[in-house]
Formats: sequence, C-alpha cells, structure tokens
Amino acid sequence: MQQSNAPLKWLLLALALVAACGGSAQTPEARIRRVFAEMQAAAETRDAGAIKLHLSETYRDAQGDDRQAVVAIATMHFMRHTSVHLLTRVSTLEVTAPGEAHAQVLVAMAGTPIADARQLIPLRADLYRFDVKLRDEDGDWRVTAAAWQPATAADFE
Repeated sequence: MQQSNAPLKWLLLALALVAACGGSAQTPEARIRRVFAEMQAAAETRDAGAIKLHLSETYRDAQGDDRQAVVAIATMHFMRHTSVHLLTRVSTLEVTAPGEAHAQVLVAMAGTPIADARQLIPLRADLYRFDVKLRDEDGDWRVTAAAWQPATAADFE
C-alpha cells in the first residue's frame, strides 16, 4: 500500500488498534480494549459508520482533522481498497484520570491477511504507532485525539 497521510487518519480509528479483550468487561481497560476490537472489525469490514460511533464529537487529531474529516477519509480509503487487514498490538493502556485514558497502539495494515508479525516484511505492510486519547462519554469510551508515526517490524515483536 502506498504510504500517505489520508489512510493513516482512518487507520488511527481502526487502531487500531487491537488486542482481544481481557479481564472483567466492567473495568475501564477491558471496555477500552473492546472499543479497539470493534474499531478493528469496522475497518476490516470497511464500515466507516461503525468507526464514527467510536469517535467523540470533539475529536481532533494531530493534523487538525475532526470527526467528519476522519470518516470521509475512511470512506475514501475503503472505496479505493477492496480488502483491509490489520494486525494490532496495544503497547500501553493507562487510565490517566477518572473517565480519561491514553493508549499506544501498533497497527500493521495490508491488503491480505496478516497471520503474525513475521509476515510484516514479506507482505510489505504499512506499520504505524498511534498515541490515542480516550474519554468516557456517558458510559461509552470514545477516541478524542490521536497522533501517529511510522513503526518498524521490530516494534511488533
């Protein structure tokens, strides 16, 4: 896949972002992991509307895009790519204050399924590290901000 800023913004939402749920479904961490898993599923099924549900109305990313812009970018990306496959790893997840959290998520994106990190180089997957801020909004954790930077295959090991 060609690397550009536009696909990265929707990918941020997919966050990527992510590992299977662990622990009690009532803990903030488990609820956040569930959100990430739902966003990943939405990206892989190319459902921009489902991604939108996990974005705060106050969302702003490091490039200055808001919720509407990210959904538009995701829609455009899905129209260009008939297949989206992600491999995600949550590097860190911390509830920083009541109702606020920060996560660092590694996301690999390819047009074919990614079974494990050993396939990242042969598949020429796009690799990113996302710093994501979340807030509990009326019982639902939503992404309020995000920033990304390139990652390496070694980051996924």
